[in-house]
Amino acid sequence: MVLVCGIDEARRGPVLSVMVMCGAFIEEKDMKKLEALKPRDSKLMTAAEREELYPKLLSVLKEYKIIIMQPQEIDKAVHGLDGLNLNKLEAHWQAEILNEFNPDKAIIDCPSNNIKSYKQQLLKLLNNKKFELILEHKAERYPLVAAASIIAKVTGDKEVELIKKQIGIDFGSGYMSDPKTVEFLKNNFEKYPELFRKSWFPYQELVNKKFQKNLFDFTQFLKEEQKNKSHTLEDLKKLEDFGFHFEKPKSEHELAIMKGSCTVILYKNGKLLVQGKEEAKKNVMKMLGL
Repeated sequence: MVLVCGIDEARRGPVLSVMVMCGAFIEEKDMKKLEALKPRDSKLMTAAEREELYPKLLSVLKEYKIIIMQPQEIDKAVHGLDGLNLNKLEAHWQAEILNEFNPDKAIIDCPSNNIKSYKQQLLKLLNNKKFELILEHKAERYPLVAAASIIAKVTGDKEVELIKKQIGIDFGSGYMSDPKTVEFLKNNFEKYPELFRKSWFPYQELVNKKFQKNLFDFTQFLKEEQKNKSHTLEDLKKLEDFGFHFEKPKSEHELAIMKGSCTVILYKNGKLLVQGKEEAKKNVMKMLGL
């Protein structure tokens, strides 16, 4: 028995929800059955076409394995935690699939621009390095990789529909080319943070704008606080230079009273009350920075 594996992923690019990888396995003798179904790149098919072909593909495959990567795992890789990046994350899961099933041949749609370097990286993760390993761009031209592409895409779409049902909102495809997704991101990036790939630029841009707004609001708040800060006896003492003098407070709420061209009362909560003729009050308030 010669076992062949095709590996591809779906939903690598959206700002929202999971990325899905599929390893599709078939006995070489059954390859003609698969070819008769004419699978092709899932991106070139309609949702209805993928759904119709999906069960037929499963019926001719010997086995298949699905890997679902949540936004948090993707973000962790993009941020370089544990020495990862997005390509290395894919290599990690591709190796997991190949090590589990140990095929005689594997064909993989390569996510990296540098196929040679990526292949070396993948080989380091494999237990068996002696089987035939083919990595190509647009490897969906191989029916088995196309089958993996379709299974991954259908699985990913089901995950998205499940989320929509859970939150009761139709956010579209999850890609930024979709107006529904753009609107959902703008209005819900704080409400449903676990749904988004926070390392993606559109999400970060919104967070940065929010941060800048909060920073501006906080700065304005500090300015207002400074302007309306509570007064102290030290503030009142400057009035002594203008002929004012302290008098004994008349109630338990008063901290100090100063009299001069008008009366100034400092309360224990730091608030000031200025009483007297309008012109005198204006002058005193100017001197106290009110």
